[in-house]
Amino acid sequence: MLPFWLLGGRANLKSQLAQRAQLDVTSLPYRQDVLEFLKERRSAGGRLVLVTAGAEELARRVAEFLGIFDSCFASTRNDNLKGRGKARFLCREFGERAFEYIGDSRADVAVWQCSSIAHFVGKERVAIRAGQSVAIGRVFPVEKATFRTWIAALRGHHWLKNLLLFLPLALAHRFDARSWMMAAAAFGFFGVCASGVYVLNDLLDLHSDRIHPWKRKRPFAAGDVSIPAGLVISSALLLAALPGSFFLSRNFGLVLTGYTFLTIWYSVHLKKVVLLDAFVLSSFYSIRIWAGALITLVPLSNWFVSFALFFFLSLSMAKRYSELVHASDLIEQGHSGRGYVVADRSLLMNLGIASGFSAVVIFTLYVHSPEVLMLYQRPGPLMLLAPTIAYWLSRLWLKANRGELHEDPVVLAMKDPVSYAVAAIGLLVLIASAAKLH
Repeated sequence: MLPFWLLGGRANLKSQLAQRAQLDVTSLPYRQDVLEFLKERRSAGGRLVLVTAGAEELARRVAEFLGIFDSCFASTRNDNLKGRGKARFLCREFGERAFEYIGDSRADVAVWQCSSIAHFVGKERVAIRAGQSVAIGRVFPVEKATFRTWIAALRGHHWLKNLLLFLPLALAHRFDARSWMMAAAAFGFFGVCASGVYVLNDLLDLHSDRIHPWKRKRPFAAGDVSIPAGLVISSALLLAALPGSFFLSRNFGLVLTGYTFLTIWYSVHLKKVVLLDAFVLSSFYSIRIWAGALITLVPLSNWFVSFALFFFLSLSMAKRYSELVHASDLIEQGHSGRGYVVADRSLLMNLGIASGFSAVVIFTLYVHSPEVLMLYQRPGPLMLLAPTIAYWLSRLWLKANRGELHEDPVVLAMKDPVSYAVAAIGLLVLIASAAKLH
């Protein structure tokens, strides 16, 4: 309907969108320095008026929430209060050069030029342009997103998951340079693609993230990176990764494209479907392993696939359980963006622990199977991995139960010394047991 609404003018488009988008004005990332400045001016006897090109319905809710404005004027369905239109309105309402104005865009230059004092939020070059004909008051610069902020926005720490692409090679004891170079290239493409999808997911989750205990600190939810910048970077990353992946391998390109569509479907709809969301979430790990096997032409054993399915299902259940622990108020209010209720916590814990120990049982059976002799001359020490994996999973669920698991289990593994110790033990056991028979 957007093109048809736009035929009625931009003001009509804004009004139609405002009627349908239930934006929570209480959680918007307001600039506290600007609000403090406005409060100071009001306490000094000034009159504060909110005049915005935004839709009237939204502007009214913002004004009521902040409670500092004496009156509010905004775009109606027939009148777009922006640029010269806003300048004419203010001159008619208050008189030319009889008001101070604080704005943040090039469209505000026309308004500043007929104001008595111009206050600026944003880029200084816009202030310089307007300052040629009006006195400049306060300037509130907008800090550019730092490299660290962008890494957080792109979920750089989640690139650790892409190490799963190397797992088929490592467990098959394949160490030829070409295969590892192919896996490294796939690692890069998968990381770029996943970051693009993460950004899109954060933009789709803004409503719930802004009122979440820790997700509200994410760059987009906190307002550290703009929404238009997020849309541009997400599109650029996906357009770079998907076509490029087909040059690496047709099968890998198809898997990465399927992963992209599945994650977008998950972000838009599947994450709201109880239990199915956890299964889909766990599949994102398995897809990485599958992609690594395809790019390196390493066949996956049924034992390995079965173990991975149950192990990663346990991790996804732990993530969902943690969200129920830390965001119980949002869940009760229906603002979590998920389909669970608080009472589902015990069920998720039971399912998650059962999945984890199912993975341990599968691994134990594998150690006693004839297939293990194809890769390990001394499979006996491999049994030490069973209690090691069981301990790590048990500790993960203990932390989840105590409320010490925040967001993704991968984040815990990155910051947890015990996880590194468990990984080191596992590596030593594999080295001690591995020996090619040919």
